[in-house]
Amino acid sequence: MATSIEYVAGAERPALTIEFLDEDNAVIDLTGFTGSVKLGLDTTTTALTKSTGVSCSSTGMSIAWAAGDLALTPGTYLGEAIATASSLDYRRQFTLVILPALA
Repeated sequence: MATSIEYVAGAERPALTIEFLDEDNAVIDLTGFTGSVKLGLDTTTTALTKSTGVSCSSTGMSIAWAAGDLALTPGTYLGEAIATASSLDYRRQFTLVILPALA
């Protein structure tokens, strides 16, 4: 899990693009897949589950944040992007840091 992304609490932009790579480091074509993402401060709780605004394509998964999606308590979240087609799931984990907004 080498990827770490930072957003300020309450941000809505930019959208997040995630590539899923195969064993040869080639981008996996996710055309036709359904995407979702989960964020949690640990593996026992989920602070956000999102499927609206998540799209899959030949270049990966794009997550368009909506108002309130990232209005989370500042901290370091474990993220999991999930691309599903039929009974096949691709999963990619990442770290998402929510920084406190200035007053």
